Amino acid sequence: MGAAASGVSTQMQAEHDPNAAFPWWVRFLAKGVAILGGFLSLFFGVLGLISFSATCMLAVLLQMTSGALVIALEAPFCCQFVDFIEKIARFSESRQLWHKAAIYGIMGLIPIFLCIELNTILGSGTIFASGVIYGFMALGKKADRTNMMAAGDPAWSPQVNQSTIP
Repeated sequence: MGAAASGVSTQMQAEHDPNAAFPWWVRFLAKGVAILGGFLSLFFGVLGLISFSATCMLAVLLQMTSGALVIALEAPFCCQFVDFIEKIARFSESRQLWHKAAIYGIMGLIPIFLCIELNTILGSGTIFASGVIYGFMALGKKADRTNMMAAGDPAWSPQVNQSTIP
């Protein structure tokens, strides 16, 4: 019991670390959109099973699988009854942000490409949106103006004297 409590406190300290690359609300926004996307993809997947097209049924099944996987990766407390989910969640938390961005982006786009219907766009689109947020987080913060000017083309520098054409 004590080890679990200390693990939770270390995780909370890591999430609220003031020296982290992004503020706490950006990390929670990415997790929140992913969890919402997982639940929406499951919901719209169940609604999409009422289809007569084989490709749409395949897309909906992929969408539901993606939604369950995203919920297991981002909110393992929702799947506490499955014993191996904790290992998967720890593995997911150790991944870099661009890994999550690529996985969520691909998982969100495949069902949309298979069947362009409203239920696949709304369900898989939110998973794709979480992938986009993780992608922006992987790119990092924008540099300040002095660093951007220093790294840029010297011809565009304000210190360069521009000759006037007579």
